[in-house]
Amino acid sequence: MSVLAVVPFLVLAACSQQDAEPGATGPSALEQKAIEKGCPTMGTLPGDYILVQGNTPDHKNRFRILEEGDGLAMWYVDGGFTRRVMRGERREHDYKFVEVPDARKKAAFEAGDEPLKVVYVEPRLEKCALRVSRLELFRVDGKDVEKGSPLFLEYVKFPANQPIAWAPCDGDLFLYDAAKRYPEARKQLDEMGGPKIDHPLGDAIPVAAWSDPAADGDASCTYDMDLYFDDLPVAEGQALPAGDIVDGMRHWYVPAWKAPYSGNHHFEIHRYRTCADGGRERIGVNCLEAVLQ
Repeated sequence: MSVLAVVPFLVLAACSQQDAEPGATGPSALEQKAIEKGCPTMGTLPGDYILVQGNTPDHKNRFRILEEGDGLAMWYVDGGFTRRVMRGERREHDYKFVEVPDARKKAAFEAGDEPLKVVYVEPRLEKCALRVSRLELFRVDGKDVEKGSPLFLEYVKFPANQPIAWAPCDGDLFLYDAAKRYPEARKQLDEMGGPKIDHPLGDAIPVAAWSDPAADGDASCTYDMDLYFDDLPVAEGQALPAGDIVDGMRHWYVPAWKAPYSGNHHFEIHRYRTCADGGRERIGVNCLEAVLQ
């Protein structure tokens, strides 16, 4: 069953006005009731959430809140395939999450060329939901200025056991010739600054990631991968063994990945390591948003 088929029922149940119990005497009583029902509170925010407008969910707008040290972080998706890493600051009634930029975007932000994303999250205990505002942070004349619509949006808990990718990408993915030969992949990185994104549509697209075996872990461990396409797991692409070490690089190779139609598509390889003294551990997420024509 799809995400979109399941969530409307969840929303109708979660947003029931029965949350406001007549006997509740104040915020502490309401918060305790929310905790008992599994609703988000300031102290229980970690989890997965999806945007709802009316009774319509939108899985392209979602985020995961997770614990990070003594605070909270967010993996944030706001309408596309990009998953941004955000860091949270607790305030009196809400959390403020600000995008953590990579080196390129940090330089662009400081130069005033690109904004960072800002997300405010406030639990609405009586609705078992989060009230969210989404803004952008600009550097203007050396000062940080937030801009955007003050419109509040409602997010509810993402339905459990619905398969979708959450983890931010942290490595490159290559198609066609660069998927087959590391020197071609290296050439694209050196000459273009990243993988080539424009490719022909095909029923059997070669796709691969390349990684440093020493960085992956001990040679005695085993390595495998899970495949995701447009955010969703590929049915026959789970726990596939990694390839051999070629030209000094581990080859995470999928020789024939099928894309059903043209347009922008998001390919992902989630790389895993399993060692004798531990369980299966994800060690990287390699991605490419390709334009197939």
